[in-house]
Amino acid sequence: MKITRYAFIITALLGLVAFVMLKVIPKGSGVHQIKQQENVAGPSEGDFVPSFSLKDISGKEKTLNDYNDRIILVNFWASWCGPCNEEASSLEEMYKHLRSKGVALVAISIDHHMRPVNRFVKKYSITFPVLLDPEENVASAYGITGVPETFILNQDHKLIKHIIGPLDWTSGNVMSYLSTLMAEGQ
Repeated sequence: MKITRYAFIITALLGLVAFVMLKVIPKGSGVHQIKQQENVAGPSEGDFVPSFSLKDISGKEKTLNDYNDRIILVNFWASWCGPCNEEASSLEEMYKHLRSKGVALVAISIDHHMRPVNRFVKKYSITFPVLLDPEENVASAYGITGVPETFILNQDHKLIKHIIGPLDWTSGNVMSYLSTLMAEGQ
């Protein structure tokens, strides 16, 4: 009788530990691991990036070609991503400051549902275009391994810089870098 009781307790504890490991503890230390496709590598600096066609949050189809003739930042993010939340306000501020000067920002959400995307947009008063990639097809084509990741493109859609992780987009160094790119007509 005692052995059966101990076996039940041990089984219950192992089940609880498995549940916590699978459901509660975030994978990748808070950085979402994107579904991987075999032999898919993202573009390297100087390469043309893959074009895409995605719907924005209002349901309109948008393509990379909609943002020709300017420096383009393609930012992959998710509403549940802590670092994405950290950089959202600075992305918005940078966008407000530089959009009239030739910088486009396209944020691509990999969220699977609209409600958290809409909450995120409202919470940070986002005015830049937010596109939806719930199947992560564009994310996979760009070879991202987590969020946030940002690709800085020139007017011809060649990759200038790939940034992994969050950034303070309003810092002097970043604003100076983007201003230099615009001045050089990258």
